[in-house]
Amino acid sequence: MVGDRAAAEVRERTAQSFAYEWERFGDLRPEWRQNFFDYLRPLSPEWLEGKRVLDVGTGSGRHARQAAELGADVVAVDVGDAIDVARRNLPPEVLTVQADAQELPFAAESFDLVMAIGVLHHLPDPAAALRSIARCARPGGLVHVYLYWQPPWRWHRAVLKAVTGARRLTVRMPHRLLHALCYPLAAGLLLVAVMPYRALRKRSRLHRLAEAMPLKTYADYPFTVLVNDQFDRLSAPIEHRYEAAEVERMLVAAGLEEIQVVANHGWIGHGRRPVRDLGR
Repeated sequence: MVGDRAAAEVRERTAQSFAYEWERFGDLRPEWRQNFFDYLRPLSPEWLEGKRVLDVGTGSGRHARQAAELGADVVAVDVGDAIDVARRNLPPEVLTVQADAQELPFAAESFDLVMAIGVLHHLPDPAAALRSIARCARPGGLVHVYLYWQPPWRWHRAVLKAVTGARRLTVRMPHRLLHALCYPLAAGLLLVAVMPYRALRKRSRLHRLAEAMPLKTYADYPFTVLVNDQFDRLSAPIEHRYEAAEVERMLVAAGLEEIQVVANHGWIGHGRRPVRDLGR
């Protein structure tokens, strides 16, 4: 019972963290279209047309909106009040549902694609949540997730170790205070990493050096996206990180086949529910 109460408390704190985040940072941006395409790999955007899609942990609804605009019939789910932000951002034909990833109110085998982008690694038991969402994919349907990685570079792991130490404090901060602190933090990262990368990538002879720079993905996004991601990284109570082989094992344990694990500043995990799986 104590363990159940602790898990429920963590889920509630996580829901509150993301509700605060998306209420402040949930505006739609034109950059989210290419961002969605990057997360969608190895699927093509054209594949979505006419498909029934479940977006678990929809947050601001940005991925659900892109899927709907590409012709999918979309249901968007989030556990907390962030679902209200998603509702404002999504067209009327997208159904929004407030529900827990491990207690989804849908019949098994209901969707062509179940996606959970940037969600599972914030849950107490990501493997159990993956098994729960996988049951919603029809036999032959697809499950598509994004998980934080343990990066291959030693320096990057050292930085993450320091961030993990800081998180022991930041996850307990009032959200307004952490939000305010993320602006000077993001400004420092912009000066020491993002702006140097922007300069280096313009010179062909310095291309290899530029590619080794951290945070280069933010070179093509507005400053507020960098602020948003610092808040995201420092606020959520739980953060799991994985090696590629661990993601593959999770997908296998969820009963999936034809598994692919693709690097995208993290791991995109992709698998198909076997046709022979009759919902055991």
